[in-house]
Amino acid sequence: MRLEDLIEQNYHKLSENDLYIWEYIHRHPDECRSISIDQLSAACNISHTTILRFAKKLGLKGFSELKIVLKWQQPAGGGSFPQDTLERSVQDYRQTLEYMSSVELGDLFSLMDSAGKIYVYGSGSVQQLAARDLKQKFFTANKLLYVVEGEEEMRHLTDRIAENDLVFLISLSGDNAFVNQTAECIKHRGGVVASICRIQSNRLIYLSDINIPFFTHQIDLGTNIEYWPTNLLFMINEFLILRYLQYRSGHAG
Repeated sequence: MRLEDLIEQNYHKLSENDLYIWEYIHRHPDECRSISIDQLSAACNISHTTILRFAKKLGLKGFSELKIVLKWQQPAGGGSFPQDTLERSVQDYRQTLEYMSSVELGDLFSLMDSAGKIYVYGSGSVQQLAARDLKQKFFTANKLLYVVEGEEEMRHLTDRIAENDLVFLISLSGDNAFVNQTAECIKHRGGVVASICRIQSNRLIYLSDINIPFFTHQIDLGTNIEYWPTNLLFMINEFLILRYLQYRSGHAG
């Protein structure tokens, strides 16, 4: 079992402090395989008790078992393709599917129906394609979304956001500096931020009024190129329009 899998499975139990611990471990995996609880406590400025509670929320007996899990998943080297890649990718799709079919989205759809204007911005090429796809899907339901094309256009827009406008921000990591700065500006002007990003402790989640997470993980291709499966963004779009049509049908008349 990988620690990433335990985080995803128990994400709903984790507090802000828990996510901070996970973020530190995620960013310093080699160091944390041999770190003591005293050292981790000092590095995170968090008590021993909080670290032990974090481990138990993941279904582990304590800090020692947490260290064992970290050592088990230590890379073996050689640049070989991880044998559990396909299984983990299927799990990502399954968990995202289960989340999108069961999560309460009434607040989001209510905000969309009452919004003055709805904008969508993607932080990268795939995210921007997902933004256009979201616009197209909601157009079939007579709901108009405006896609913001590029950072410069987004900068101009943030100066014009009204209090009842809603902005979808689509990001892979949720740690994109420009996207997070944009979210802060929108909030400052009284707008509503709805974000779509991978399930991970990140700044964008905390800046969002509503966050829709998806499950994905980086795949080691044995090169220096980062590869993240991102087709889940389009699956989220499919479920957003289907759930919106279901919501609207329940509120008809």
